[in-house]
Amino acid sequence: MQLKVSHVLRWAQWASKKLGWRLWAPRYWPTWYAHTALQQLIVLGIKEIRSAFQWSAYERQILTLKDTARIAVDWVVPKPEDALPNGPVCVLLHGAIQDSRSATMKDMAKDLAKRGLLTLVMNRRGYGDLAMDAESARVTVFGFDEDLDEVLLMVGQVAPNRPIAVVGFSCGSGFAGRYGALRSHLSAWKDDNGLSKTVPRLLCVVAYDPGYDVVKAMQKVPRPYRWGLDLAFRYQYVYRHRETWNQKSPSSAEVVKLALDPGRGFNEVYRNVTKLAGFGCSNAWVEKQQPDLQEMQVPCLLINSRDDPICIWENVEEHKSAIEKNPFLALAELQRGSHGCKFDFWGYNSVGNRMIGDFVLASWEELKRS
Repeated sequence: MQLKVSHVLRWAQWASKKLGWRLWAPRYWPTWYAHTALQQLIVLGIKEIRSAFQWSAYERQILTLKDTARIAVDWVVPKPEDALPNGPVCVLLHGAIQDSRSATMKDMAKDLAKRGLLTLVMNRRGYGDLAMDAESARVTVFGFDEDLDEVLLMVGQVAPNRPIAVVGFSCGSGFAGRYGALRSHLSAWKDDNGLSKTVPRLLCVVAYDPGYDVVKAMQKVPRPYRWGLDLAFRYQYVYRHRETWNQKSPSSAEVVKLALDPGRGFNEVYRNVTKLAGFGCSNAWVEKQQPDLQEMQVPCLLINSRDDPICIWENVEEHKSAIEKNPFLALAELQRGSHGCKFDFWGYNSVGNRMIGDFVLASWEELKRS
């Protein structure tokens, strides 16, 4: 069944009347003691410290991919009294400089599980405290579609006949948006058309604080956040795996040398990191990594804050025309919320996580009515 515009509009109306927020103009009261974007990021930093010492709620599964690379998949299983039988499975995609251990992912996974949703965090290659073998080593900021394909096949074995909600944060939102557009033929809203029953169907996609453009968004990150990203990219993608890169090939060893040169700026470091994806030239990397909103044919919620200091609002403005033209897209604009924050008035809970849960559950209810 093809999803119609009226379905998306019904979600917006349903969310407004029943859930207390509106997709187009939500009322959001930010944390009273953290008015600015920087203050909200400080609150997030405190939560990251808490998360580092917090007992893990995850059940870890190591998945060996077709090329023998290994990635970690961390599950949060709802309590039996909360679980939704045959309900959707949420697949979370983390940001560029974090993994499943981050407060953003850990809190989101637990909040979704409390609402009965079986949830997992997919740690991309090079993350999750897993070393990479030189032979299969490759990394990229916005993920590999074929890796997510294998994760979803695994989900289909663990939880058969259940639709998938792909939720990405920051750079993970670019991954989620691109995957949803490229795999729209897997939409749960369409007829099977001969597709294998072992392949899970896509219920919806959520892009939480997306930057929309894989090159320009990075170039627009202002100082001092740009300096932080510079150090983080050098560590996460290069220094942390430097021995593997030096063993892999002369070209990857050269990337290590160039990326760790303190005299080089963030744009050059970022450009060198893209070479570690194995796509060849930078144009091929952009073609493989850039999401195309016009191709999205599954319900997709985009959440952005006007005061986001990393994925700045200008990125949203440049893509608003494409968003408005596609009836499968819904944009939630927040006046405050910074990047990955969006905490409630007291700073304890995440309004963003609640919005994501609302959208996934509303999509599920609409699909059942269809």
